[in-house]
Amino acid sequence: MGTQRHGFKKRLELAAGRIALKTIQRVVGWMPLGMARRLGVGLGSVAYRLSRRYRGVSQRNLRAAFPEWSNQQVAQTARRVFQNFGMSMIEFFKSPSLSHEKIAEQIEVVGWEHFDYARAKQKGLLLITAHFGNWEWLAQYAVHHGLPLSVIARDTDDPSTTDLINQLREKSGYKVFVRGNTARYVLSCLKNNEAVAMLPDQRGGDVIVEFFGRKVGCSMGPALFHRKTGAPIVCAFGIRKPDGSMRLEICPPIEIESTEDAQADYQRIMQAIYDHLERYVRQYPDQWLWLHDRWKHAQPPLNDKN
Repeated sequence: MGTQRHGFKKRLELAAGRIALKTIQRVVGWMPLGMARRLGVGLGSVAYRLSRRYRGVSQRNLRAAFPEWSNQQVAQTARRVFQNFGMSMIEFFKSPSLSHEKIAEQIEVVGWEHFDYARAKQKGLLLITAHFGNWEWLAQYAVHHGLPLSVIARDTDDPSTTDLINQLREKSGYKVFVRGNTARYVLSCLKNNEAVAMLPDQRGGDVIVEFFGRKVGCSMGPALFHRKTGAPIVCAFGIRKPDGSMRLEICPPIEIESTEDAQADYQRIMQAIYDHLERYVRQYPDQWLWLHDRWKHAQPPLNDKN
């Protein structure tokens, strides 16, 4: 959506955000990585305190997912969510000033053989991840270790901000497709035995899956491409370790045989993906981006009390 459709207040907010991102990019470029990470944690803490809306969304989501938690545990986890997001954002803007070797030093890898196994089938690879840990460094590491990669991403509300982010992504070596009319590009990549990364953890309306005990809608893109091409589906998650570095965990491929019932196949495939996601989110609840109103139309609905 172009800024011309927004009101004056929204345009002002977008412009301020764009200036802030460009300023952050310049500032963190000369900072040591440790200092930059601490800045990210600080920015996340400030955002947690100032953003009543997203603080409320994150806490409401966490209460729904973990009803046994105390209010204190919910608040502490929500704060760490903001802090992790702040750190990941800073690392993303810091990336152009870091060598590939420096980034690789920060990443422990478990399960790379699953990528190799999948690509040996010569049908391409559907790399499924989520807004979890540091998903941007996951892509950067993969492409610089021999995995030709394209990413399907959603535009921001501000075209200039979108351009800035996508330019940084492409400088890291991977192509970016805007979510929407991307089918022919994805099919071309898979035909060339390349990888296509998707993040289907946000709200959609194609199929219904169960997530943390509630029925939720999700997009069926990964399932559709898998069923059409036979490209293996491999889930991977970039987990933040206590020292700030990352462990990239790559799961065995999801293998589900197709039937004559396409819609049922889509549902089974997406449920398998969401089962992987829920397992990781339960294990590392402060690393998923709970700021998205994921259960807006969930069944049963959430309790709106914050």
